[in-house]
Amino acid sequence: MESENELRIMEDIRRGRKEAFAELVDPLIARAYHTALAILRSPHLAEEAVQNALIEAYQTIRSGKEIRRFRGWFSRVIANRALDLARQESRFIGLDIDSVVVGDNAASPVDLLLRKEQSGEILQAVMSLDIQQRTVVVLYYFQEMKIEEIAQTLNVSEGTVKTRLYRARIHLGKMMSFPELKSKVVPIR
Repeated sequence: MESENELRIMEDIRRGRKEAFAELVDPLIARAYHTALAILRSPHLAEEAVQNALIEAYQTIRSGKEIRRFRGWFSRVIANRALDLARQESRFIGLDIDSVVVGDNAASPVDLLLRKEQSGEILQAVMSLDIQQRTVVVLYYFQEMKIEEIAQTLNVSEGTVKTRLYRARIHLGKMMSFPELKSKVVPIR
């Protein structure tokens, strides 16, 4: 149903309805920005990656290229544009962890405070991984991409993706007080 709506909106874009593009991408921009930010560790570069991805998405739709699942396709475009910028940059600007908040409307204020602190610690630990491990963690856990999708996006084998995830989990387990990560490997979907 969602993909039918996406297809309808993309057809509207091809017909020239200018508001249709915003309708298609607005729900995806915040997540795309956070994905790019997690990969690049720079708000400025993350904004650039999102802008590049939006331009590419618009041009691809207008050219008539078939996109079956826009949301998944756009996630891969974001990852690729962020990786392109990471390859171009030799150093990265630090991330302001305080600006990242994980909200939960059902939680009490104390729970929210604890979750914010824990999510900040987790994000800080993820950000300290090398770019290869950080990228697969972001794509797998934050973008919820499958192993084969990550492999295609990064142009590596599925085994390489699994190895990077495994090593990232080991590093994260050592950095954080998560004994379950240290003692066993979390199964890969």
